[in-house]
Amino acid sequence: MKRRTGILAVLSLTAGLIVAVGVASPPPAAAYPNPVVELFGHGFGHGRGLGQYGALGYAIDHGWSYKQIVGHYYGGTTEGNIGNPTIAVRLSRMDGKATLVQQERGQMSIAGEVGTYTALQVLPLGNSLWQVQSAPTCAGPWSNVGGARAGSVSIVPTVTSDDPRDMIQICEAGAYRWYRGAIESHYNGTSAETINRLEMESYLRGVVPRESPASWADLGGGAGIHALRAQAVAARSYAQAEDRPGVSKTCDTTSCQVYLGKAEQVGTAAFKLLEDARTDRAIVETAGEVRMLNGAIARTEFSSSTGGVTAGVAGGSPFPTVTDDGDDTASNPNHNWTSKIGVDVVEAKYGKGGLVDIKVLERNGLGAEGGRVRKMRLFFTGGNVDVTGDEFRLAFNLKSDWFTPVNIASFPYHVVTRDGGVFSFGGAEFHGSLPGIGVKTQVKDITEGPGGGYWLLGEDGGVFSFDVPFYGSMGGQRLNKPVVGMEASASRQGYWLVAGDGGIFSFGDAPFFGSTGNVKLNQPVVAMAPTKGGRGYWMVATDGGIFTFGDAPFHGSTGDLRLNQPVFAMAPTPGGQGYWLVARDGGIFTFGDATFQGSLPGRGVLETAVELLPSPSGFGYLIVTAQGRVHAFGDASSGGGPADVGGGGSPAVGAGRVV
Repeated sequence: MKRRTGILAVLSLTAGLIVAVGVASPPPAAAYPNPVVELFGHGFGHGRGLGQYGALGYAIDHGWSYKQIVGHYYGGTTEGNIGNPTIAVRLSRMDGKATLVQQERGQMSIAGEVGTYTALQVLPLGNSLWQVQSAPTCAGPWSNVGGARAGSVSIVPTVTSDDPRDMIQICEAGAYRWYRGAIESHYNGTSAETINRLEMESYLRGVVPRESPASWADLGGGAGIHALRAQAVAARSYAQAEDRPGVSKTCDTTSCQVYLGKAEQVGTAAFKLLEDARTDRAIVETAGEVRMLNGAIARTEFSSSTGGVTAGVAGGSPFPTVTDDGDDTASNPNHNWTSKIGVDVVEAKYGKGGLVDIKVLERNGLGAEGGRVRKMRLFFTGGNVDVTGDEFRLAFNLKSDWFTPVNIASFPYHVVTRDGGVFSFGGAEFHGSLPGIGVKTQVKDITEGPGGGYWLLGEDGGVFSFDVPFYGSMGGQRLNKPVVGMEASASRQGYWLVAGDGGIFSFGDAPFFGSTGNVKLNQPVVAMAPTKGGRGYWMVATDGGIFTFGDAPFHGSTGDLRLNQPVFAMAPTPGGQGYWLVARDGGIFTFGDATFQGSLPGRGVLETAVELLPSPSGFGYLIVTAQGRVHAFGDASSGGGPADVGGGGSPAVGAGRVV
């Protein structure tokens, strides 16, 4: 069971299968229903290996040690230790440029040569040649230090300490940065590169606080230090396992790991130290520790947020997929996210005319909504475009490739009010109502029949047919408990009525599979739902207890939970492998393959829910309220409710999706 009342949530892990969820046939050529493409998604980054927010969540919410954290994310690895080797880091901002450095105390020299300098410039001449020049500062004036030099040039500090004034300072356009260790100029083929060569533990002092905030150490009464320790182990392993082209082992950007050295001064901003005592502590307390895989140092990738499930082997990781419960920590802004892209922006990107629709065709089968997008199709008036989820992410700067287009699945539905008034939305046809034929009977629900017609269920068990056959009713008969619900058979050539004691009454071709009419119940039955093929049905009580009959599988219940509000309805998923339960406050409970897309309490909506209508894909639903409003979640698009068309005189009591 998964109880959810937040805006979005991560669901259970499905075994790593590729799930085809789209359709191949194009939709009718019509304008996209909204001026923006709205998406909701999960996670930030590729999701391979450790999730940084997940590490924090495990540390402060679950009480895990850093060893438990890295062991969880990097399944199959063992602990190792590499000591403190040197590492060469390519400073990407300097690619193709001269190496320009200064040392404000005049305490640097060219390796292997006599003499100290305050500022040096190493100019690439091509053909693996360099010209070194010196000056009082990075502003010049410059004079040559000898002739052209072949191979590479290494500039080293003559004094080593933690004081930035003893370190070499790289001069960039509008910025100055201070680095531990040596600064070297190398050729990578014909391209000039600037390298920072230093000890691994010193390098990590610049990396760890850039990758995970040092302030995390203060969270959870100090338990957050375990997230920083886990980050230190992951960063150390990743760096040592790297093997970049040329001299460098790694780089200084998000393509490798973010590294900006000891300190920086950018533009007119004040001098800023980039290292922190708290991350220094995490590095010292894990000194040399790495993760080993198959006898080699593991390339321990990590990202900001996994969204609740790691990408696993199917996502290019050497580590098994794991559920990431830590990711749902309160401070994580990336566990669930939303994004909006202008339709005009999408149209301009692909140049195929007007955008008509977006369909996800294939996912990786891991987590909510089927997991990360593997393949999707954009329908335009001038043709279709197929892209991967990652290509779409990069094109529109999304946080991850785990997303779902929302509020685009429009489908026809009816809403019925207690006085028998019927309201049609989303293209549903109106076939009549009780006030329209002069009948004054209180109505309990509406059930969709064949051809767009429908039946109305009266509170006395009577059934009223509108452009559908009448097969019988319980109206006027003496019952142990009143009828509370009605459902159509698979063929729509019959229906069941269910009473509050779980008694089942079958009409037309609706088969009888059993009931609880002779069973003493803890709570009364409030609804039923047939299985996909109509060879069984579920019943649900107000406490969320589930009763199964025929081929209806049991996926779970809330029968043993204390609920804020009673359950009043249930709806099966399109594939029949799960169901939603809905409480009166609009809280949602998901079982089996039912996906959680949101709830009324999660949106702060204080209304009384009366029905849930799943979208055709199962990745969205409408919640209809007694107040006559229809709230859309996931990919479902609301066409409105009685309150939107002036029908608020009688409360809504039910709704049905036209099939």
